[in-house]
Amino acid sequence: MNKRFYILLLQWLAALLLLAACSSKQPMVAEKDPEPAHDHATYPDISHMSADQRSQLYFSILLANIASQQNLEDIAQSNFLDSAERTGSIALARRAAVVALEKHNYQQVNYALSIWLKHSPEDPDAHKVKMLTAVATEDYATANDELHLLLKLLPPSQDEQLYQLTQVTTYQDNADFIHYFNQESERLNHPVLKALEAYLLLNSHNPSFYQARIHRLLDEVLSENDEFLSAIELKGEALALESSEKRADYLINVVESKRLNSKQTFELGELLYTQKNYSGAILAFQQVLSKEPKNYQAQFLMAGSQYAIEAYEQSSNNFWQLARKNFKKDITSYYCADSALRNKDPVRAISCYEMVPPGNYFYTARTRLAHLLHEQGNWQYAMKSLQQAQQMVSLQEKQRLLQFEISFLTQIQQYELAAQRIESALQVEPNKTSLYYQKLQLLNQIQSVDEMIDSINQLRAQAGDEQLHKEITIIGARMLQARHSHLSAYLLLEKEVEQFPNDLDLLYVKALAGEPLGYFQQMEQDLRTILSIKPDHHDAMNALGYTLADMNRSLDEAQRLVEAAYQHDPENSAVLDSMGWVQYRLGNLKKALEFLQMAYQKQPLPEVAAHLGEVLWVMNEKEKATEVWQRALRQNPNNRYLMEVLQRFPEAQDAG
Repeated sequence: MNKRFYILLLQWLAALLLLAACSSKQPMVAEKDPEPAHDHATYPDISHMSADQRSQLYFSILLANIASQQNLEDIAQSNFLDSAERTGSIALARRAAVVALEKHNYQQVNYALSIWLKHSPEDPDAHKVKMLTAVATEDYATANDELHLLLKLLPPSQDEQLYQLTQVTTYQDNADFIHYFNQESERLNHPVLKALEAYLLLNSHNPSFYQARIHRLLDEVLSENDEFLSAIELKGEALALESSEKRADYLINVVESKRLNSKQTFELGELLYTQKNYSGAILAFQQVLSKEPKNYQAQFLMAGSQYAIEAYEQSSNNFWQLARKNFKKDITSYYCADSALRNKDPVRAISCYEMVPPGNYFYTARTRLAHLLHEQGNWQYAMKSLQQAQQMVSLQEKQRLLQFEISFLTQIQQYELAAQRIESALQVEPNKTSLYYQKLQLLNQIQSVDEMIDSINQLRAQAGDEQLHKEITIIGARMLQARHSHLSAYLLLEKEVEQFPNDLDLLYVKALAGEPLGYFQQMEQDLRTILSIKPDHHDAMNALGYTLADMNRSLDEAQRLVEAAYQHDPENSAVLDSMGWVQYRLGNLKKALEFLQMAYQKQPLPEVAAHLGEVLWVMNEKEKATEVWQRALRQNPNNRYLMEVLQRFPEAQDAG
């Protein structure tokens, strides 16, 4: 049986369990005082159905669900409706109505509604659907009746009434709600309907056209009830059509008037916070806290607002208090520390970082704590803190912290301790590449080149598997290259390739390692070997194309190779550089400049700067060329690409 069959079977069982509960006798329970009746009926009674009828019903529900998932609305709707008709199920009638509504099949909507309302005549959701259908079909008499009834059935809060009615208007895009509620707000003179019309006009295609009416509607509403929070928010949005400053001033004036209760003031503070009006938000939350000092969420958002406006002393104090109360402790303790650091209070920062519990902020907190303690001249306590942290987390997080500890020890030149911690980590994860990287990084700091080569060879010999052997070689070679020991790096890679001649990663790294040594013929051979094994190796395509262009030969092939790499990865800075260099060799200077400028914008590497400057120089943009080269030299004073290009254009050195 395949996976799809199991899914269908589970859906069938779900339907069976749902309706089987309707036919079974319920167990006897102790009598209780009757509870208030709910708006919705419970499970429909299908105890009168035969076994065959029930099976047909279960299948119909299953088919409806599958059809709905597959967007086969007609099949879904007919089966939901058939099942609802046979059972009187409100849930099935609701599904049938919704599916029909999505298809704009209003006749079927009304039929499903007749079942729905028969069993739940005061269900507000049913009356919402009926009103929506009436507006969509321009049956305004029915819409008026439903709206009148809805206003009685909905909760008494004007904010909640407005929210629920706005939800209705967003459901059916072909219904002209603006026209309808314009008529009804005038006819009924109801504040919620006026606010609803203002909302619809604000969300129309051209709200500025209706600006005067929007303000008139909202002013009328607020003159009757100046605590109608949703109308206040809409008034702010209307003012934002003119400027965000007018909205901010208005909302702050509302807060300052103190006419709202604490709950409303908090909600307005949240709105101001989301609008990044942090000063207004602070004012609102201060009012809330003056009446509700234990409203920790208000204090939390106030602290966040203070942090946003760089009032770090206040934000640190509030985050500190919240962390001490264990309110969102991971966030509050972390930002207590961050605020304290920005306020130049390292003592509090240390205390707050130590309070951060294991979780999303723990690793960053403990690593920052280590750096902070070291800056305070207490690296020993930093190490103790890191080791304590490792006892508080999972094995994976423990290893992550241990690796940071090793890097940290290396950075502060505690090489012996770093070596000990590396050996401890390797006992747990003997084939972890990152640990060998750290070990080589440590050795690279304290050993000569010859000693480093011996260490690389020893680690390769100890490697437990082929992949680790290769990775140690590549890491070691790159470290030797960084020390300008290009020949040693090349010989190391050459020896490894002899052992694994078809390893594409090794071949590629070896090919590139030959470039600073001028081994262009061997470099080309290695890259062609890679492409013979894997013709779509885009990095090799780019490297070979660039190499041919740099040697100024086989330019047609170079262009074809680099363009293939470009098609694969048009955003890659190295590929853009190659595209520019090929175009330069072909004499297409404008195209060359375009590609090289894109490459330089993405990643201003010395090699790209050398190429860009050369093209600018040849195009007689000598000042721009010199500026590019000099900027690159300030950041990379001994870069060989820059040295080579300046040797070819000695006039630029004089200009610099």
